[in-house]
Order: sequence, then C-alpha cells, then structure tokens
Amino acid sequence: MKTIFQNKELQKQFDSDGYVLAPWLSAEEVAKLRNTYAGLDLSAISHFHSTSFLPDTEVKKKINADVEAVFGNKVDSTFAHIKKLGSSFLTKPSGQNGIMPVHQDWTIVDEAKYCSVTIWVALEDINEQNGAMQVLPGSHKFSPTLRAPTLDTEYSQLQDYLRSKLTTINMKAGEAIIFNHALFHASLMNSTGQPRLAVTYGLIPEEAQLSLCLRNAEGTLEQFEMPDDMFLHYDTIGSKPLFGEKIRDVEFTLAPKSQLFFETKINQYMASVKGERIFKNPDHQQSFDRDGYVVLPALGQGEVSELLAFYQSLQLTDKAGFGFHISMDQEDKSLVGKILDKLMEVAFPKMSVHFDNSKAFVGSFVIKEPNPTGVVPVHQDWTFVDDEERHSSLTCWVPLVDVGLDNGAMAVIKGSHRFFKNFRPSPSPQVPSPLSEHMFTIFPYLQLIEMKAGEMLVFDNRTFHGSPPNTTDTTRVAFGIGMTQKDAKLVHCYLNPGEPAKNEVFKYNITENFFRKYENSTLAKMYDKGETIEGFELNATLPYTLPQFTSEELIDLIQQHGNTFNEPMCERLAELFNKYNAPQPEPEVHIPEPEPIQVIEEKPWVWVDNRSFTEKYSPKNIITEIKKMLTA
Repeated sequence: MKTIFQNKELQKQFDSDGYVLAPWLSAEEVAKLRNTYAGLDLSAISHFHSTSFLPDTEVKKKINADVEAVFGNKVDSTFAHIKKLGSSFLTKPSGQNGIMPVHQDWTIVDEAKYCSVTIWVALEDINEQNGAMQVLPGSHKFSPTLRAPTLDTEYSQLQDYLRSKLTTINMKAGEAIIFNHALFHASLMNSTGQPRLAVTYGLIPEEAQLSLCLRNAEGTLEQFEMPDDMFLHYDTIGSKPLFGEKIRDVEFTLAPKSQLFFETKINQYMASVKGERIFKNPDHQQSFDRDGYVVLPALGQGEVSELLAFYQSLQLTDKAGFGFHISMDQEDKSLVGKILDKLMEVAFPKMSVHFDNSKAFVGSFVIKEPNPTGVVPVHQDWTFVDDEERHSSLTCWVPLVDVGLDNGAMAVIKGSHRFFKNFRPSPSPQVPSPLSEHMFTIFPYLQLIEMKAGEMLVFDNRTFHGSPPNTTDTTRVAFGIGMTQKDAKLVHCYLNPGEPAKNEVFKYNITENFFRKYENSTLAKMYDKGETIEGFELNATLPYTLPQFTSEELIDLIQQHGNTFNEPMCERLAELFNKYNAPQPEPEVHIPEPEPIQVIEEKPWVWVDNRSFTEKYSPKNIITEIKKMLTA
C-alpha cells in the first residue's frame, strides 16, 4: 500500500489501526473556520448535513479556499505526494436525526494499491453528549467489497452488534482524526440542544485515479473515472454523474457477513496489536497474548505451607452450599482486608518476579469444597481496567494443593480472551452474559490445567474459564491476585439497577480500596434494592449489548483456537452421575436449542429469562444438559 505520511510512526499506526489522532488547529484557527461556517447560514438544518451536498459550486469553492488557507501548510508538512480533494463542514443537529449509523465511506480509489483519506477536525470539544465519532480499529482491512451510495452493505443487519464494538473518540476543539475511508465508523446522538460542528479535508495519493461506482436502473454496477474536483461538482448523491467517463461494468455480488466473520477479523486485529508488555520474559508474553493464559512457577513450599495454615486458621465456610466460595464474599470486611494484606505480604513478592511495571489490586482465597456436583460454570471475570487493548487485566491463580481432574482444577478455553470485545459488569446473577445461552455448548471444550501446589496460572480476565467438581474428600484451596500495569486506570462496570431492559451500565473510576468494600454478593443485594455504588466517581453511562452467536458458530470459533472436546472430563462426569455414556472419539455433538433471547431489529435486545444464574446454571442443570449432548 502506498505510504502517505512523512512520519514513519504515524504511517505505521495508520496502517495498523486505520486512523491516527493528531493536534491540528489552534484556538484562533478554530475560531476563523467557525466564522466561515457562520456566514453560510445553515442554522435551519434538521438532519446530519455536509456542505458537499450544497448545489452552489461557488459557495463550495469559497469553503475550500478558506479551509485550505488554514489547513494547507499542515497538510504539506504531514503528508507526501498527495492530491487534495477539497473540504466540507459537517453539522450534527441535536436529536435522533443527527445519529450516523455504522458505515464506511465510498470506494473512490483502487484500494488494492492506494487508500483515500479524510482529515476530520473538531471545531468544538466533542464527547458522548454532543455526538462523538466512534471507530472500529483495524476494520479498514476487514473486507475489500466495493462501497457506493447506491449499494447495500454486507453488515446492514448487524448495526447494533457493530456499534457495540466501536471505540468512542472524545476530542478537544482543534484535534483531528485522520482515517482511511474503508474504516468502519459512526457517531453518537447529539443530546445537547445545540448543533455540533466539524470540518473535513480529503486526500489521496498523487498516483491514484479518482473513481465512483453506481448501480444503474437496470441493476448493473458501473464504474466512472472522475476528475480530482469531483466533490466540488457532484451533489446529486446516488445519481449518474453529469461529468466523468464510464470505464467499465463491475461484477458485484453482495455477501452478507455474520457476527462470527467480524469476531474473527477483530480477533486477528487485536492479536496483531501489541499492548504494554507486562511479563519480563518475551516467551511468556507471547504465550499469554496468543492463548489467554500461561502457567509459571511462583511459591516455594514455605509460602504454600504458611498460606495454607493461615487459611485453615480462618475457618471459612461455604454458607451458600454450592461447594465453591471465595473469601472476598465475607460480610466482615475487616477479614477481607486482612486476607488481602496477607496475600500481598507472602505471595505477591514471589509472584511479581515474572512481571514488569505491575501492580496488584485485589486478592482472595478461592475454595472448592468436596462436592460431586460442585461444577463452576464457564464465565469471564469482571472488567477491571479502562483500556483492555493497552493494559492487561489478569488474574494470578495459585493452588495451595496439587490440582487435577479429581479435585476440580481450573479449566480454560484457549484463545477465548480474543472472542469478544466486551466489558463485563457486575453483579451476578442479574447481569446477562454473552455466554449465558451457550453454557452447555462450551463446557465440554474446557481444557483442564493440572498444576502443582505453588504453581501460578496467569489468565486474562476475558478468558473463558470454569472447573469440574471436587470429588475427593479434601478441600481444594487456592487464591487469586488481580494484576495490571502500574499506569492502568482501574474501573468497575455496574448494571444500571433502574434500567429494566438491562441494556445500560455505569462505569466508575475506582481504586484498590473498592475491593475492600464491594464484592459480588454486596453488589447483587444493592442492585435488587435499586442502589448504586457510592464513594467512587461515575465515569460514564454506556450501552450494554452482547454479541449474538449460534451454538454452531461458537463451536467453530472455539475449535479454530485449538480447543478440542474434553473426553476425559466428560467420561469422569459420566462415571459420577452414572446416567449416560461417555463420548466416542470425534463425537457428533447435538446442542439443545436454548430459550431464545428476544431481539428487536435496530433496537437493544431485552432479557426475558427470569431465572437466576444459579437456578439456570446449577450443577444439576449443567450435568443434565451435558448428558443430553453426549447421548443425543
């Protein structure tokens, strides 16, 4: 692909992400362009508007000249060997009419060789309230399909899903986002009551030929070679241009894409992006990035014995009777703090030798009592950091006894930290989860991690994990410590208790002290009472939407990452319950259809299953469903 930036680092980021952010205009320059806009008298605009739509060529020439007078030197010093396509003002009125759906800009060059680019500059501070830009990083590489004003898209049926994947770009007046026209982007509603203003500037490599594709009345897709001032004269969007030259008819078939297609593409992009390193050993970092976990040595026998004796002195009990409990859920918060301090004193110094630039923010004993039905369902842990693509949110899980299939060792789905780009709010069981309708699909593919006492399983908190029951007569004792980079911003996401559709969350800025006060049990009780978190700053209110898969698509994604049907674990479950036969090699898996989630086209989905998490995914239910899978 032809380079356009003079700065190699900017070019590298643009090639990877499809966009870059840069300071662009001074306050005086912003004021100058706002004055130009004020002279256009566009105050009556009621829908999203670009001045490129204006039919008056002379007005557009003046806009181009005024913007060029401000932009010209910056463009010349930032880019090399380009052609300038002109400028336009963008007006986003307040209200629903200003929302821009997820889209890509037209294909106007041969994108196998070149890219077309927009410099989009905020002419006021822009945020979630007045309609900030949103982008899907890396999406400029997702598909080579042609884009044109008279063509439908491959993703028209996935608007809600794609919007849930977008990154919001808050900007100060004068800042620029420079993006590839193939990048998926959108913008939020302006709810301020005042129009939001930006200015754009287009460019392409100097060797590239400008073109336009349109489908004619007969359904044939035609391609036109266009002059460099196309946007100055072409204002009848979707109509055959009165200038330019038709060069060919184009073979075109629209192939709608599934969520799985986009999840795979997002995974590929995320795997290529290097966040801040946290492991000292590059091989450990590589394994963690690829698989979502790595097993490392941690504690010696002395530390294991000390922590095991300390745990036994606490005499913690499984009050709920599930066979699985964590010390964080103790009502006595002084005891929670005492346990955390002990883990930080004894274990963290030994564990931290594997990490650079790291901090611990939470710690707890994780206990699995003897209980032949004590299955821990497959789940992901909470979101703990604000930017999971830059910073690692990980748990260091250390057993204080040897663990394996008999006593309920941890089990993971390899690579699943890259399956969803989602945040995970509290509390359970109230929060709907992307795994909820696929719990029984996933469980047989768990990969069991056998470990010696003192070894450490370090896993990304997005990684799917769970465990089979403890069928021995002794307690499986372990502990977990949450870690991230020192400069990571800690957050907590909490389901809005006042939103009955459960499609909105509050995101709070927190400190390590949050976990000495709040844990799932407390948050669940608060949610049921309609209470919100106190003592921590509310960062944002965000929509909460979930990726939707069929069971077959999810199995395919799981298998793509090297996970196989866990025959030994399922054979053990068969022996325990003595109700069904173990699978044969390469079994044909029949998944019972779950109760459907109601999905309304172009609207947030509504959670309709009134059973609690523990009612729906009790050990009995899990075993019953796995039985069905193995005997179908």
